[in-house]
Amino acid sequence: MKTVWTQHLKDAEEKIKFEESVWHNKWLLEHLGKLLDALEKGLNRQEISPSAYDQPNWEYRQAHANGYRQCLKNIQELITLDPKENK
Repeated sequence: MKTVWTQHLKDAEEKIKFEESVWHNKWLLEHLGKLLDALEKGLNRQEISPSAYDQPNWEYRQAHANGYRQCLKNIQELITLDPKENK
């Protein structure tokens, strides 16, 4: 679990309770991860279509897609509780 989850807590006991609460909801976070994967796959399918380049200002659309992809990746890293999986 990334420390950002508990950096707002000063009390050690509260920190432990909060961490336990997050770990108890691991199944929910894993499902959220699957939903995020589906969003990214949809984004990837849109990008490989040659018609994507036929649109004016396609480079701005690509920049937007890259930012969206980075956001999805950041959220995935936050909700991945196993430190071995956080690369």
